[in-house]
Amino acid sequence: MDSRGRLIKVGVEAKILTIPEWLTHDLPSEEVVELKTADGQLMKVLEVDEYGYVWFGTDNVGRWFCLRPSEIMVVG
Repeated sequence: MDSRGRLIKVGVEAKILTIPEWLTHDLPSEEVVELKTADGQLMKVLEVDEYGYVWFGTDNVGRWFCLRPSEIMVVG
């Protein structure tokens, strides 16, 4: 379930509410800047893994980063 209690399914669009510190704390600054561009953006859910993390990316890159369900909002 997302931040509003809505079901998360592969293929739905979700708004990235925040790029959290737990994701960026060990990354090089260039990667942090790139990840921060996703803040507030709509992205397609590519996968929900066995640990409940929601994966995002692009068609060219595939899985790029994951977030906790509470850090996204399903739209539509």
